[in-house]
Parts: sequence; C-alpha cells; structure tokens
Amino acid sequence: MATLQVLRKRYKSIQATADMASALKTASSVKYARISRVLSNIDAYSLACDRTLALFGNEVLTRKTKDVKQRNCMVLFSNDRGFCGGFNSELLRFFDEAYLSEAEKPLLLVFGQKGEAFCKGKGLDYESLPLKEIPAYRDAEELTDRLFNLYESGEVNQVKIVCQRFKNMMTQTPVCETILPHLGGDESQTADILFLPDRETALRTPSMYCLTNSIYHIMLGHCAGIQAATTIAMRNACDNAEKSLEKLEILINRIRQSDVTNSVIETSSYLVMEE
Repeated sequence: MATLQVLRKRYKSIQATADMASALKTASSVKYARISRVLSNIDAYSLACDRTLALFGNEVLTRKTKDVKQRNCMVLFSNDRGFCGGFNSELLRFFDEAYLSEAEKPLLLVFGQKGEAFCKGKGLDYESLPLKEIPAYRDAEELTDRLFNLYESGEVNQVKIVCQRFKNMMTQTPVCETILPHLGGDESQTADILFLPDRETALRTPSMYCLTNSIYHIMLGHCAGIQAATTIAMRNACDNAEKSLEKLEILINRIRQSDVTNSVIETSSYLVMEE
C-alpha cells in the first residue's frame, strides 16, 4: 500500500493536471463561442453561395489551357496541438486512406503541426501552411487564389480538401470535399438573363466570391470542431481528475486517521505499562 507521502505527491500532481485542463477548457470554450458567432452570421450567406455555385458550376470556373496534369491537389486541415481527444487521430486515419486512393501522387498542402508530423512520419512530400485558431476572411481569399491558380493553369486536375466537418459540439466528421471543379451548372436556368458586358465576365467575379466563402466556411467549421473537441476532452479530464482527487482524499484521510488511532493506542499502552 502506498505511503501517505506518496499519496500526497500523487494528489498534488492530479490537482496540477486538473488546473491545466480547467484553463484549457475555459480558453477553448471562449474561442469556440467566438467562432460559433462568426459561423452563425455567415451560414445563410454561405448557403446562398453554395446555391449560386450549384447554378453556374463549371460554366465560369474553367481552365485556360487543355494541357492538364493528372495529379490532384489535396489540402489537409489538422491541428497544431493535442488535448482534443480523437479529433486528430480520426482525421489523419481518414486522410491516409484518401491519400492512398489517389491514382497519382498529389500536391499536398498541410495546415497544422499534427498533419505535418504525420506526413513527415509517412515520408510524404508536402508544403506547410500556418493554421490560425480563428481564421480571417483574408486567409480564405489567399488560399482560394492559390488553389484556383493551380486549377486554372492545369497544374492539378482536381482540388480536394480533407478536414473535419463540424456538425455540433459533440460531433465532427472527417470528409474529403472536391471544391474544383465544381460539379453542376445548367446554362438554361439563366438563359433569359441579359449579362453585360458578357456572361463569363458577369458571372466570374461572384463565382469567385462564392468559392472563397465556401472555403472560408470549411475553415471556420474545422476550427470550430477543434475548439469543441478540446472543450469536451478537457471537460472529461476535469471530471476524471475530480473523481480521482475524491478517492485519493478519502484514502489519505483514512491513512491519517489510522495513524492517529495507532498513535493513541501506542500512547495508551505505554501509559498502562508505566503504571
């Protein structure tokens, strides 16, 4: 049985872990609330943008060349650190399957240190990109321009994003979304509309805005999933720590009480012997 000194050290260690988990839970809860507000503000607009892209499809977002390489571009969104349960492991396992299913070695862009470490461990060639805890719209614009230039120039055949799709606080699902080329488009639905100076010029700018918003929505959803998973994991860690502390406290009190009782018995016995 562990001594009282060992139990006290264990108690302090668990208490320190609980304090750290509580701090991380508070920080992630605040960040999750901030991202959730942004998501709720753009949800309706994002839905309208998706409908617009579904209407125009590949009609506007086309290539300037017919010399197209067969390899695809894969964008992996991961996380910079752990403390989020199975968020990273589930995502990276899904990514590994998606990567292996590619017919040709894809161009790989990786956000997050966990994704970088995974790709490095697998010996994959990749380009590292910084991941912000709360991405700005400008970040989505820069990524959209980069991806569309790759697609438009024929450097890649398709552009896919692998990330965690945010559903709610408790649920995030790994997905692989093809964002370019955008499937769909029916020119007959806009045949009666007069476009000035021409159809392609009039539709290209709003289509690019819609594509940027779709990517921004994906980035926000993934980051919201990170903070939600961290909050849940740290909440569970705090609960487990509290249970462990309660058991240790009971055990420590029992040992102390036993020591006091033994001390009283020994003192009583000594007094009796003296008499």
